[in-house]
Order: sequence, then structure tokens, then C-alpha cells
Amino acid sequence: MAGVEQAGPVIGHIAGRPIFERVIDARGGRYRFAGVAPRDITGRFDVLSLQVGEWIVEPGLIYLAETA
Repeated sequence: MAGVEQAGPVIGHIAGRPIFERVIDARGGRYRFAGVAPRDITGRFDVLSLQVGEWIVEPGLIYLAETA
């Protein structure tokens, strides 16, 4: 998910970057922080571990789509 904007307070930091409680994507979709993305044995993000409605935002944060 690219082009996200802050939509909530900073709730922590990872890799020197802020973790926002909520973000909004370029299409207006709203997402809330759900955790840190796990990595597979090759060091890549384990996208198969994502649940429906979850997206990875660099530097490896998982955000969950909020429903209306």
C-alpha cells in the first residue's frame, strides 16, 4: 500500500520511523495499525500470514482496513 497519510496519533516507532494509529490511502480507504509484519525464512515479508483486509506498509507495519 503506497501513498498513505497519517490519520491518527503516533503510537510508537520502528526503524526510526513513526507508527501511526491510523492511516488513509490514496483512495480514501482507512486503516488501523494491527502489528508488525513477520518475515519468512528468506527475510521477506510473510504475505501469506496476512488476514483478509490487512496490508503491509513500509517499514513492515500491518494495517487492517476499517469498515464503515
